[in-house]
Amino acid sequence: LKAALFTTSTAAIMLSSSGALGVAAGVISTNNAAFNDLAVANNWNEITARGVANGTPAGGPQDNGAFTYGGDHTITADEAGRIITAINVAGTTPVGLNITQNTVVGSIVTGGNLLPVTITAGKSLTLNGTNAVAANHGFDAPADIYTG
Repeated sequence: LKAALFTTSTAAIMLSSSGALGVAAGVISTNNAAFNDLAVANNWNEITARGVANGTPAGGPQDNGAFTYGGDHTITADEAGRIITAINVAGTTPVGLNITQNTVVGSIVTGGNLLPVTITAGKSLTLNGTNAVAANHGFDAPADIYTG
């Protein structure tokens, strides 16, 4: 596992990319949030074409959807087998992405920011996009499976 720090219960990796991605269909965080949050929790909003929250509460990211960090938040991937097409952290300094259930991500766009990732023991983060995270800051994350 590249650039990993292991403890007895988690693996942590830092992912970065300089790639640019248009606004992906999905949701944007407005607070610390989890994938299983319902709209009533008001931790996610629908996203505008300009990539900002539109004020309409939404549930967490769904299969084959994307999400954008709307601020310096912690996001918990707590839905088993969730497939996320893209994660966008450009314009924020994300606190982290906690993988507590097996999760698949197509690509991570950071605009040069780092995305700290913590993986619970026995769970995995699978990056399945071509050059899922491009080389930047000395780190290159190819499509691969990272486990806790």
